[in-house]
Amino acid sequence: MMRSLATLIAAIVLLAGANVPAQAEGRILKSSNVRIEWRVDNRFRLFRDGDLFRRHELAWRQYLLHVEQQPGTPEERVARAAETSVLGGEHVLNDRFIAFTDLPRRNFDWRGWASQAIGKTCYDAERRRYDACGDDFIQPARHGIEMWLTASPGTVLPADASCEWRIDGLLVAEAPCTDRVSGSGIALSYPNGGEISVNAVGESPIFLTARVRDLLIVGLGDSFASGEGNPDGPVAFGEGRRYRNLYPRRSDGSSAEWSDRLCHRSLYGQFMRAALQLAIENPRIAVTYLDFSCSGAGIDEGLLGPQTYVERVADVTTTTRPSARPLSGGSRDSQLYRLLREICLDKPAYSDGLWRCPDNRFARTIDFVFLSVGGNDIGFSSIVAWASLRDGISATIAEYFGAAETAGEFSRRMKEELPGAYGRLAKALESSLPVGAPGGPFDPARVVLSAYPDLVTDEDGSICKSGDEGHEDDYPANQSLDLFSSWLVARGDRLSKVKNQFAALHRRMGELAGDHGWSFAGTVFEDDMFSRHGFCARDPQRLNDPA
Repeated sequence: MMRSLATLIAAIVLLAGANVPAQAEGRILKSSNVRIEWRVDNRFRLFRDGDLFRRHELAWRQYLLHVEQQPGTPEERVARAAETSVLGGEHVLNDRFIAFTDLPRRNFDWRGWASQAIGKTCYDAERRRYDACGDDFIQPARHGIEMWLTASPGTVLPADASCEWRIDGLLVAEAPCTDRVSGSGIALSYPNGGEISVNAVGESPIFLTARVRDLLIVGLGDSFASGEGNPDGPVAFGEGRRYRNLYPRRSDGSSAEWSDRLCHRSLYGQFMRAALQLAIENPRIAVTYLDFSCSGAGIDEGLLGPQTYVERVADVTTTTRPSARPLSGGSRDSQLYRLLREICLDKPAYSDGLWRCPDNRFARTIDFVFLSVGGNDIGFSSIVAWASLRDGISATIAEYFGAAETAGEFSRRMKEELPGAYGRLAKALESSLPVGAPGGPFDPARVVLSAYPDLVTDEDGSICKSGDEGHEDDYPANQSLDLFSSWLVARGDRLSKVKNQFAALHRRMGELAGDHGWSFAGTVFEDDMFSRHGFCARDPQRLNDPA
């Protein structure tokens, strides 16, 4: 009788337990066997089209798979991926062959991925403002995310179970527990983040607190930052049309397309690609990127004050022959002013020689400033002209107008003028910009000065070969200048001096960056990353084509 009573009590207890859904043992989702995962959906906020970002993310993942198959230790492969991911992703996106094969792509678009992004960013090219995505581009209120579950080893999520997803208690999605969820309304508020919860229908939820880190990155500088020579939409050349049988001629009406036409700024610019790569590799951050770099910019004429643009405009005042004239910016046409116009809560004001936000009222703090500047201030292009102009009337005129300067003059200006120019810039950045941690003091280490590459190397990484006096025209560096051979020539003795000055400039920039507490990104020069891409480098498969 006692045994029967005990059996009956045990049965009642078991039945009662079966009717309590909160019991852990019967639950599908438990914090011990599943984990909530999430990532920001479109992490590069300059792109209005999230699919454009996902194309880059996929290209990076394909490149990592390729690197993992290469010889070497795991540490060597990790280092190789870190050094080459941007270029590797570009190959995946832009090569005319399917990535890492000899198979040609069908319907290959020779214009490149950036041509498909024209008109799909948050930059309004007509207004030259970052307002094409609305007022919350600078100050985001939320970030769209993707959420999913991962099971611990030995646990399998049932395919027929349905899960309810909530953010801060609000139901945002109901889907099979094995599915990822994203889309309209699935977002974390910014900057505070929120609480993600998920439960199988009829069960208690598991929770995770999540918060997006949104980085505001600003690009300032010259043509090495803007992407000069690499437009978003390239010029289309006419079939079989060449100028003097050497250089391809563009089709009638074809022009390069730029994110900013006056500045020759494109989505292929090095800072843009660096900011994009940060977003690609870090799934729980977002990057808000503002680029103001401009070809031809210097510190005083470009960053702190107006500059003369490299783009020309038609001169309608003459009736004799078609001509173009340079276009100069107005008093407010500096990179500093354009940046402040985006991040000031009130209209920027000019005082004591600088633009500032009144009462230091900023929309937000800048996390990093990427900077490429200094070369134009001491005659970077002029020393290249000196190395490539034949002696005679052309060289004399160029030197008279300051368009060419010797290696000695370049060295003098580097020593005497560059320190003062960087000093003025350092004071302006600290006085005018909120660079640092939110609410913290100005942090100069978050200003990252980028080095210049070595430009006088060939496809082997050696200094451009040019030959002795009288035999210069036999060498590739000069064959590529054939159209202008009456006044241009690559001269070996001068190229060697230019190369030495580039090395001296690199050292001096590193020293001055340290003096001001800036970070110095010198890898492009120190690791010879540009060594096979100088102005005389040729495609080994097309050695006889000077174009």
